[in-house]
Amino acid sequence: MLVFVSSLLIAQDLHFSQFHNAPQQLNPALAGAYQADHRFGANYRSQWQSVPVAYETLSAGYSRKFTLPKLKSHLFGAGAHFLYDQAGDGQLSWAQVSFSLAYHLTLSDEQTLSVGAQGRFGQRTLQPGAFQFGDQFTDSFFDPQAPSAEVLARTVSGYSSFGAGLNWRYADPRSRTEILAGFGSAHLNRPTLSFLESEAVPLPLLLNFHAQGLIELDEVWDLSVHLLGQRQGSYREIVALAGARYHLTELTGLPLAVQLSGGYRLSDAAIVVLEIFYREWRLGLSYDVNTSPFRQATNGRGGAEFSLQYFITEVKPPEVFKACPVF
Repeated sequence: MLVFVSSLLIAQDLHFSQFHNAPQQLNPALAGAYQADHRFGANYRSQWQSVPVAYETLSAGYSRKFTLPKLKSHLFGAGAHFLYDQAGDGQLSWAQVSFSLAYHLTLSDEQTLSVGAQGRFGQRTLQPGAFQFGDQFTDSFFDPQAPSAEVLARTVSGYSSFGAGLNWRYADPRSRTEILAGFGSAHLNRPTLSFLESEAVPLPLLLNFHAQGLIELDEVWDLSVHLLGQRQGSYREIVALAGARYHLTELTGLPLAVQLSGGYRLSDAAIVVLEIFYREWRLGLSYDVNTSPFRQATNGRGGAEFSLQYFITEVKPPEVFKACPVF
């Protein structure tokens, strides 16, 4: 039992297939790295429901950008993010709250360089009441009232973590083309977690590279590409998504677009993503088809994922205007 718990604590951080729709989970420099002024977002992932130890992950966040008079065209971005995950009969959960601050340096009309820092605070909890231990079986029958010699010193462990990131953004004001690329990190201070009083298990340093691009092809079609590479201890994750976005604006008179993408998480799952863009709303639906050896338990059914974002753009006064006197 003790070895089992320790191995859980050194596992990788939580992740989403729609990683591009959970930017603050990737890189604190992405706080405010968008055209609008405010962003509200939520993500939900339900993985491996066909096996007894299903995983459920929920996140929600808000970020905004703001200016200071002396900074001219340069911007600040700030955001807060909440993440919760639960799995298994023991309801092993992971709750995190993070706060990000970013500085966006305007290089030109099209390019912005951003640097960000993030603080994370969280805890892992365990509810061992549903576990069945070997010494609770009598004559091959389980007795839930029988005492067990397996005792955990504690079932709650907290931590604080610090991270940083860098991001480059290109946005053509004359088209829909936009490209982002950056590096993010977490657990720079190597925080520790443990349910054992005599052992502290460190959280490995998390590093990732992410890139995404939207290329305008013509009046109604865009090409979309998303890439992610993560490394944390012995864990590696590489995800690639590509798709096409079709704009219905010319047909309906409404700012409406639909995007269909497909991709693959290396050695793990094939991914299908459907996204709908309507005015300030962005809805994402995806499903993972498990391709790893674990498919013998999942029957290929990986996990469904849902994301929802809402953007607000403030009306800005004109920089130069001529007052018309009233007679």
